[in-house]
Amino acid sequence: MRTIKSRSYDDGCATAHALDLIGERWALLVVRELLFGPKRFTDLRTDLRTISPNVLTQRLETLEETGIVRRRKLPPPAASWIYELTEWGSDLEDTIVTLGKWAARSPFLEQGLPISRAGLLLAMRAMYAPSKDDGFCVRLDMPDGTATVVGTPDGFEIHTGDNASKTAQAIFSGTSAVLDSILFGNMTIEAAVTAGDAKIAGDRIAIDRFLRAFPMPAAMPGIAS
Repeated sequence: MRTIKSRSYDDGCATAHALDLIGERWALLVVRELLFGPKRFTDLRTDLRTISPNVLTQRLETLEETGIVRRRKLPPPAASWIYELTEWGSDLEDTIVTLGKWAARSPFLEQGLPISRAGLLLAMRAMYAPSKDDGFCVRLDMPDGTATVVGTPDGFEIHTGDNASKTAQAIFSGTSAVLDSILFGNMTIEAAVTAGDAKIAGDRIAIDRFLRAFPMPAAMPGIAS
């Protein structure tokens, strides 16, 4: 653990130690991208658009050293190396969701920036507001993967990969950035469809329930943006 010790806060608080482990730039975003399954190095480079190869290598090495991430080789015919979270690393999901919910109230939060599929799905989890209606089951077909989201009065579920439902009530097709703008920005679904940036199919009532399920909180008052 020489890497950790060299940049430690030397503070007995467990929160300070958490920052020793995941407080470096990009570290928590690497964890975010692995929350929905293993990825290759090139996949992580694509999702974390502005990270350099050297920095990504360093973060992965440190996260592996501290037991948050593991690296393993897929069997033939793939035979490629992938990175995945350990069970302890996966426990960071609630932390990331809570941080996102907290930061959503920041007056400095910019809208319209690029966002990965994992970032968008976790934003939905953070902002989901249960309703008394019948809920929704919507499949999201995005260029970087498919996910099915299910909202009920009891909670919110995300299914990805082989667990993605093929029997959704409705389907949204488009990029994560477009859907982010519809859910949390100023774009309407009608404008996105008209512009050719999105397609919807299936039960329109389910789509409407889905789009209303993630209200953004008001920004903190008294802070100049």
